[in-house]
Amino acid sequence: MSERLTRMCLLVVALLGLGACGSVPVERQLELTVTATGYDRPRLEARVGEQVFIRFRNADTVAHNLTIELPSGRRTVSAEAGVDAILAFPARQAGTFRMFCTVPGHTEQGELVILP
Repeated sequence: MSERLTRMCLLVVALLGLGACGSVPVERQLELTVTATGYDRPRLEARVGEQVFIRFRNADTVAHNLTIELPSGRRTVSAEAGVDAILAFPARQAGTFRMFCTVPGHTEQGELVILP
């Protein structure tokens, strides 16, 4: 019985140690819808340290994409007409970053603001 208790204690200590190794980033879930008239929100916000998930909803009858110019480079997600897509990235640096559609002839644009 004491061997079993010792194993349980070691397991609890190991699990506590693993939990202290690092923290899980906070998730920020955002939504952005595109139609024939553009993005429904010209500004999205998140905070440094968050894991950002943008649900990109294409409510138009043609394909669109969402491109964000981050310090680590461009991130792009595309969605055919009537389709949703997810763009995920870590918010590592504060600032205001351009978001736009790269499809020729499209003018959708806005900004992603990463707060400190």
